[in-house]
Amino acid sequence: MTSVYQGREQTEAKHFILRRYLQTLAFKTLHGGWGTLAYIDGFSGPWQSKTPDHSDSSFMIAVQVLKDAQAKVRQSGKRPRIKCFFAEENRDSFAQLQAAVASHHDPANGFFIETFNGKFENAVGHIQKTMANSFALTFIDPTGWTGYEFDKVKPIFEHAPGEVLLNFMFDFVNRFTASSDPATLASFDGILGANWKERLDLSLPREEALMALFTEQFRKAGKFEYVLSTPIEKISDRTHFYIVYGTRSPEGLAAYRNEEYAALKNHGMRRAAAREEIRENKTGQAGLFGAEEMASMAEISMEVQIANIRNQAKDWLRAQLPACPKPFSEIWPPMLDKFMLRKTDAKQVCVELGKAGEIKETWRLNGSKRRTPDDADRIERT
Repeated sequence: MTSVYQGREQTEAKHFILRRYLQTLAFKTLHGGWGTLAYIDGFSGPWQSKTPDHSDSSFMIAVQVLKDAQAKVRQSGKRPRIKCFFAEENRDSFAQLQAAVASHHDPANGFFIETFNGKFENAVGHIQKTMANSFALTFIDPTGWTGYEFDKVKPIFEHAPGEVLLNFMFDFVNRFTASSDPATLASFDGILGANWKERLDLSLPREEALMALFTEQFRKAGKFEYVLSTPIEKISDRTHFYIVYGTRSPEGLAAYRNEEYAALKNHGMRRAAAREEIRENKTGQAGLFGAEEMASMAEISMEVQIANIRNQAKDWLRAQLPACPKPFSEIWPPMLDKFMLRKTDAKQVCVELGKAGEIKETWRLNGSKRRTPDDADRIERT
């Protein structure tokens, strides 16, 4: 286990997703024609950082990823600009933040950093200026559930082209939404909407019902086409928080699902190792499995989970078939939006239905040797 994340396995998973997705996004946007990428961090910290240079904090991870991406894109002859905006309300944390990023502000080379000491909600006007004429990724990582009321930050969410990654502190929300204190309950209106208690679907398990409410409000705030929620569990298998991702882009949807898969597989291995370490400390006995065996078991567990989800996606696609034929490009985005699958899994769903004779194997027509469908291939019943 990475020593700086000892006892912070959930934070490691969160940073894994941020780092990997930001890398993917930066290369896709800067190579794809966008000259400027803006990165907004609404609750920068640092919090619980264990490294002198804060390399285990979200803001420094972003700086490192974006500087590296900018340098590599420049090798192709392009001159991309990076604009970072870091907001932090706590004065002591802000002082550390400002000191850590100051040397990376390099306007002469197109790398800009602006810091803001105050509430994220009060920085909206400044952030809109940073976002202007840019593709923007906003990262919101609060310590609770306040400070990002959707009505107040809506202009940031609505920025197009742009995407949002948000750490929804489910464990806290779940606990405090059960409060009987009117002021505490009212504090959730900003993210769950007015009259949220009356709108909570009591026919669903509480976790699903809360996530449905939050997702609905999140989607409306940004007018997002796709909203995904990645559960990050504690060692005890209880959900600690969700990484919620909003986008209007099918390509972003596919890219995020890829990084989500890698993060959850890695997190499963870390959690298994942490549990084994706790067991060894209690019993004084060495474990039966080494790191390689644990990694293999985590991957097998993930593949079993994905296979089960693919079966659910098959049932969903069967229900769509009366409205087919449709090109695969119109099949996989709603499938990925609904199910925790990658585009490659969506292709596999079609392949398995094709082999079962339920849909035509259109990707194999006219002597084609392709084994899976492309976007242009029509998905239709046999």
